[in-house]
Amino acid sequence: MKQHFFVFDPSLCFGCQGCVAACINVNHIKGDQQWRKVFKLPPHHGNHDTMYLSMACNHCENPPCVQACPANAMQVRQADGIVILDQDRCLGCRYCQMACPFDAIVWMEDTKTVGKCNMCCERLDKGQEPACVETCFSGALQFVTLETDEEKDDWLKEIIGFDHDKEAKPRLRFVKDLKNNPSEQKK
Repeated sequence: MKQHFFVFDPSLCFGCQGCVAACINVNHIKGDQQWRKVFKLPPHHGNHDTMYLSMACNHCENPPCVQACPANAMQVRQADGIVILDQDRCLGCRYCQMACPFDAIVWMEDTKTVGKCNMCCERLDKGQEPACVETCFSGALQFVTLETDEEKDDWLKEIIGFDHDKEAKPRLRFVKDLKNNPSEQKK
């Protein structure tokens, strides 16, 4: 089965929040109920460069949110593994939100349900990229489709500021310093 992944290169991100704005615009999100967030990370091990991390739902291979939802409002699309939410079925119990190890599910005060990134599956179905990827000015946020376990394991799973949950198996991978070393893209 093909699976979609977000790929992120923190060396290219300058924290412009364009990905956040695109997500808000496409999904008509109100207030501070953002489904994608950009985090400014503190310096690490003597590195004084500012680093940012763009995060949304990681569309895990083994999503705890799907297992926790008593209404089956959270489901995995069989064709591509995207974790989708049917807000009409959502009870507002927030069990999925509590189960998510990445804090990617947001309480939507106006509807009294949860909300989350759906990887712009409507856009994908039309052959378009997710809005956050399309809007990323620096190319830090990318979108790939992988089919084999070898391809999935070829990308970095962890970087500073992100702990890969080995049970959930998030579909987020990282590129390390692509702008300075293009040959190292998948190492």
